[in-house]
Amino acid sequence: MTRYASTTDLTRLGLPSASLSGVSTDTQEDSLDAMSSIADGYLASRKKLPLLAWGADLTVCVARLAAYDLMVTRGYAPEAGRDDQLRLRSEDAMRWLRDFAAGNVDSPAMVDSTPLDTSDEGVTYGASKPSRRWVR
Repeated sequence: MTRYASTTDLTRLGLPSASLSGVSTDTQEDSLDAMSSIADGYLASRKKLPLLAWGADLTVCVARLAAYDLMVTRGYAPEAGRDDQLRLRSEDAMRWLRDFAAGNVDSPAMVDSTPLDTSDEGVTYGASKPSRRWVR
């Protein structure tokens, strides 16, 4: 399984590192793996997995889903301060995945495992002018 975001991405795009101070790196990685697996469920409708390359859009989605997952597990107060932003960002990430699966958005940086068509590789084609036969 491919992990689409790292623990560095999690603190860069999902949560401030102080929010994760009590959460082990193993737990963070487990959440990133789980959210990458959820993303695969949506990506597989349009791409042959595993992906060989992907863009920041997918990394952001997985980091934000993992951030919400970790905070719900750790505990947070959505009515306090900006904590409701975690839920909204997670919902936006899920919406992007659903839109991708439905074909409403694309990710140009995404490269899947579809084999390249090399059936013409090594073949040389030539063209010549047809002979003209003038008939009267």
